[in-house]
Amino acid sequence: MPRLSQLEDVLFPVEEHPVFVSVKTASGEQRLPVPDKKAIVNRDSGRVLGVVSRGYRLVSNREALDMAYECCRTVFPETKPGEWEVRATDAPGTGGHCFIDLAHNSTTLDFTFVPAKERPDAFGPFIRVTNSYNGLRALAFDIGFYRKVCKNGLILPKSVIRFKFTHVRSEIGETIRFEIAHDKLAELRTSFREYLGVLRDCSVSRAQFEPLMFAVLMLRKPKRAKPYSREAEDWDALVRHVTTMCDRYVSELGENAYAAFNAITEFASHPPDNRCIRRERNSFEQLAGKWVNEFSRVCRAPGFELRKYVEEIGKNNGNGTEVAAPAHGRGG
Repeated sequence: MPRLSQLEDVLFPVEEHPVFVSVKTASGEQRLPVPDKKAIVNRDSGRVLGVVSRGYRLVSNREALDMAYECCRTVFPETKPGEWEVRATDAPGTGGHCFIDLAHNSTTLDFTFVPAKERPDAFGPFIRVTNSYNGLRALAFDIGFYRKVCKNGLILPKSVIRFKFTHVRSEIGETIRFEIAHDKLAELRTSFREYLGVLRDCSVSRAQFEPLMFAVLMLRKPKRAKPYSREAEDWDALVRHVTTMCDRYVSELGENAYAAFNAITEFASHPPDNRCIRRERNSFEQLAGKWVNEFSRVCRAPGFELRKYVEEIGKNNGNGTEVAAPAHGRGG
């Protein structure tokens, strides 16, 4: 089922309905209420989006978007409400949950970074709101950064700046209050510049780009991909896509971790339609944020070896299975 990528596709009206169960008895079939459950229904299509507890606090995507605008004003008080706009929307075709990104439309919040070829790169912050109708995801507001020239983004680890609320009335009342220490935000922007500087100074040979990307993003060749099968063809297409992307960034930025970072964040922000990909954009961008936070620290350690680092994260990337990296004809 195709994903929903337009804002109007996720702003459908929703409502709550009681839940009943049909029980067969000796006297016939009875319809009994389930007192501690309720159904969340798409009012336009009549589709049941989730069955949740009676105490579940329903927040519509439109209400969550309004909260996100308030979050923007609180976190960045120097900006005006009209300066924030929806940059991206992503949701499964069912509409059971969604991610909406708000970005600032001027250069007020931008900061620059000079990569390998001494060209200024502009980065800006965005705020992503996560909402769901099935109780599987909390209402959350994450602060991320994206490279403006290509819209490549990442979500830094949740311990940095994140607001998260379980869908219960004790946490989500009629309104939400966002509180943040603004010196922490300034520290975050400074740290992010430092991350990028470290990446620029870390050498990564061309031959190491694909193994690093596949390990960081937890991309694995399907175990049952038989030769000439659709799964094998999709995997080959994915490898070609990654290789082309890596070639482009090496040509643009050189053989360094900053170029690899841009390849990783482009894939994370624009994952191709491929059956070998089983993660959402939000998950990929969180992996990218986690990686840049960790890698900028470990790559400065005495005796650091990128090959061993890639092998290690490949073996511990979720299920203990080593990542199947593509073969590459270049040395390094």
